[in-house]
Amino acid sequence: MFHNQFIRIIFGLLLSACCYPLNAQEGEVNPFELPERIEAIEDSLAAVVAPIDTAWLAEVDTLEFNPFAPDSPKENIAPDTKDTEDTGAIPNIWMGGIVIILGVLMAILNSAHGSELQRTMRSFSNKNLLNFNYRSQRGRITTMYLLAYTMYAISAGAFLYLLGWYFQVPMLTSSIYSALICMAFVAVVMLAKHLLLQVIGWIMPFDKEISLYSYMLAVFNQVIGIVLLPFIIVAAFTPDPFKKIALFGGIGIILLIYLYRSVRGIMIGEKFMAMHKFHFFLYLCTVEIAPLLILVKVLGFWG
Repeated sequence: MFHNQFIRIIFGLLLSACCYPLNAQEGEVNPFELPERIEAIEDSLAAVVAPIDTAWLAEVDTLEFNPFAPDSPKENIAPDTKDTEDTGAIPNIWMGGIVIILGVLMAILNSAHGSELQRTMRSFSNKNLLNFNYRSQRGRITTMYLLAYTMYAISAGAFLYLLGWYFQVPMLTSSIYSALICMAFVAVVMLAKHLLLQVIGWIMPFDKEISLYSYMLAVFNQVIGIVLLPFIIVAAFTPDPFKKIALFGGIGIILLIYLYRSVRGIMIGEKFMAMHKFHFFLYLCTVEIAPLLILVKVLGFWG
């Protein structure tokens, strides 16, 4: 009996010990809390944090832009980069008209003056045939001669315009007048060269050789006018890199023809060069070098 009561007392004490923490949490007083220390810590934190927050907010208000925002002004500071590979499309409307005119001239030459055109093309590489055509023509200006030279002026002027457009020469705009000016420049230079050769032939004692050289010059120019046609079509209507290949390919063809023409010219006047060195030098300066210098000067002036 006493044993049962003792067990009840022990069980009651254990139950009271387990329930005491719950009763302590529900009460108003927590024996583990230190009120004075907590208040001191809160006061010190408030004294330190409040000025920092205020200063940070003031700086945010005075900022002019956000460097991390997608519309930041820093994006506009990037330098301008210009694409030099492709300068844009050529004005295809009137360039197409120029190509059509060249095609019509080529068709007329091939159909109405086919035999004469064939002899001219063959005389490009055959010296004897060139001399034969020169003697048979006897200084006459035929219809084929005028048409072929007109085709040369248009082709060379259009190619010169395409070069200036590609290399962004300031004086050449997208207007058709720029192309017409290039064509007129080529025509005036070649007309002035032939007139100058005629005057030199009257003054110098070798007028036959000068006249033959002038005819050879006309033949080579006519060949250039025909050869440049495919290069003009590719350069005007295709993008890079085909445009660049066509332009530099045309320059290479012109240089090769010019070197070949120079060799043929030296062969015509080789027996006079030793005796007339000064006159030959004067010819080079006035007829061959002066037009190139004038072209460079004009482009530099307008640039």
